[in-house]
Amino acid sequence: MIAGHLAGGKLDAQEGVRDALPAPLGDLRGPFALAVWDGATLLLARDAFGQRPLWYAQRGGELWFASDPQRLRALGAPPGQIDRDALSDYLELLYVPAPASIWSGFRKLPAGHLLRAGEHGVEVRRWFELPVPGSGEKRPSRIAVRARLEQVARNADRAACVLLSGDLGSSALLGLMTRKHGRVRSFGEPDPLARRVAERFRSAHAEAAATAIDELPEALAVLAEPLGDPALVEMAARLKAAACPSVLSAAGADELFAGHPRYLRAARLPHSGRAGRAAGLMATIAPRHHRGRLQRTASAIGSKGATRARALVEVFSLEERRALIGSHARTAQGATAEVEGNADAAVAFDLEVALPDGVLAGLHAAAARAGVEFQAPFLDASLAELVVPPAARHKLGRAHGARLLRDAVADLLPRDVLMADPRPPPPAGAWLRGPLRPLLHDLLLAPSARIRALLDPRAIDETLRHSLVPRGDARQAWALLALEIWVREQRR
Repeated sequence: MIAGHLAGGKLDAQEGVRDALPAPLGDLRGPFALAVWDGATLLLARDAFGQRPLWYAQRGGELWFASDPQRLRALGAPPGQIDRDALSDYLELLYVPAPASIWSGFRKLPAGHLLRAGEHGVEVRRWFELPVPGSGEKRPSRIAVRARLEQVARNADRAACVLLSGDLGSSALLGLMTRKHGRVRSFGEPDPLARRVAERFRSAHAEAAATAIDELPEALAVLAEPLGDPALVEMAARLKAAACPSVLSAAGADELFAGHPRYLRAARLPHSGRAGRAAGLMATIAPRHHRGRLQRTASAIGSKGATRARALVEVFSLEERRALIGSHARTAQGATAEVEGNADAAVAFDLEVALPDGVLAGLHAAAARAGVEFQAPFLDASLAELVVPPAARHKLGRAHGARLLRDAVADLLPRDVLMADPRPPPPAGAWLRGPLRPLLHDLLLAPSARIRALLDPRAIDETLRHSLVPRGDARQAWALLALEIWVREQRR
């Protein structure tokens, strides 16, 4: 953890601040958020992929920095108000992308960036350039990918427990760790595929059923910012049940190797301006609970590249955000890399935006709450430079993505694990229509609901009515509930 306050050329209230870099930034590996003060210049830096957070605030000639907003407040940094523009980002993506934050007075240092503050002012710039998906035509050999994966496993902490879910990424990680370090520990929820993989590698495997529903209010209330992904609650419960001080996660494997099913949809969805306009017209006359999905489909069919990538991840459409938040509705910041291919654009967005500010922010919060240290060994710069640039056709198969990873570990894993479908998302709709329905009604339908002062009450009621029907988009109701729980905690 780091924290400090810079004012008048002096650094005080410091915690975890170094007097020199341990190595040039380009040589540093793994997760870090660091601060260096040499008596004249302050340097803040965040690791290449954003595994550790770093917040800061500026006012006049003062600069505050810390690992979380609570420490910023403790140092005296003024948080300002909940930023309604950032609320629009949250409604669109279920998280707030850096450099914005949910607080108008605070900022987040983006992944792979540094901040330098001294007598000449404050400068923020990128120190690590992410490889651009689709920028290379050559497909790396299976041997080259396997060698890089083995190097990643060699550098990982052998004493840590592998979080095993039975999917390709976590199964490959356990196999690689076993090859390099011998028998290792693993844990996860009861799952037939995970159990089979653990038996194959003779890992010291522990199973614990995660009681995700019971963890909901506490897991969401302690977050630095609202996060609307239901998987966060499952992850928090799973890590809390693990008897491991350090955990290895396969986070980032889907992004590096193009393993998300969404990348296949981005690549194969036909492009037609006429069909997109037709779908858009249908959205205006369809039942209310179908309109948002139809609008997103219309946008995806009628667009390419980055615009299509955004349409496939959008939770509330721009029209729906306008109903909820009025003139503050906007389109959140996307990837800076210019990528033409549909699947490549989706990977670029995830690597630069969704991975650090959504996936890793949630994993870090869940790990911190459980009191464990997490590492994501696949998030290695040399591995990314090898497997990210090849064009999407080298990464996507007929029914699955992550071809480079599947080929590289084909001798390690059983075929049914290699070809298994990705784990389904948590059943948020079933939770909200079942055991969480009383909580949803008590918090969101009450006149005292905090978000009714931030969002349009009629639009909230309309969203709840239509998102909880069997074919509605339950993510929308979940996003509002997660936001309400978080806001209540902030205003105590």
